[in-house]
Amino acid sequence: MSVELYELKLPINNNDEVERMTEPYPGNGSCSNHNIPNATEESQLLSDIQPGTLNRLKTELNESVCRNLKVWMLLLIGFSLIILVIFLPIYFCAVNQEDMDDKYSVTEFVVPRFFNGNFTLLNKNVTLDEQSQSNLTQMLTHIYRSSYALGRYFSIAKVNALRSSSSSVEYKLTFKMPEEHKQIIRYTLSKEMVYHVLLQQLYDQDAGDSLYIEPTSLTMEVGS
Repeated sequence: MSVELYELKLPINNNDEVERMTEPYPGNGSCSNHNIPNATEESQLLSDIQPGTLNRLKTELNESVCRNLKVWMLLLIGFSLIILVIFLPIYFCAVNQEDMDDKYSVTEFVVPRFFNGNFTLLNKNVTLDEQSQSNLTQMLTHIYRSSYALGRYFSIAKVNALRSSSSSVEYKLTFKMPEEHKQIIRYTLSKEMVYHVLLQQLYDQDAGDSLYIEPTSLTMEVGS
């Protein structure tokens, strides 16, 4: 018995084939423009609008507001004023202005204020002759003259050796104040202020100085 084989042929739909052939196949990461004519028209429209907008803006800026004063000039003036308002206060705060408290006249300081006390020299073998006393006087004068708070009020310092001890020294300080001095006595020329200015300098002494003063030996009282 013989069997004959026949080739089966599937019908071809020409319409489907044509659609498959015309279907777009975008590549990886690409995007096809299905409406190229419309995109071209929009780009052309934007390119036409931009020059028109710029021309209109230039025209508006060049319009005269008052005589020869134009809009762009007003904008520039306004911007400059804003900068001045912001930076002028900063500038004036940064400038070193003269301290009003520095304006004073020594001739107005007529009311005396006295302080006296003792201190002891570390070197027990030092001789408190006139030269040593003069050096100690100069030291006290320099300390108070160079003080920013007390320098203007300082008048004179005196040093005398105590007879009871070869290394103990008595000192007297004189300050002068204006007639209105209630606040000065309370704060600037208080005993605590005058004492601590001297004490701080004593702690900063050179330990090798022959006239080294023991800081812990310093005493001070308000004189009369």
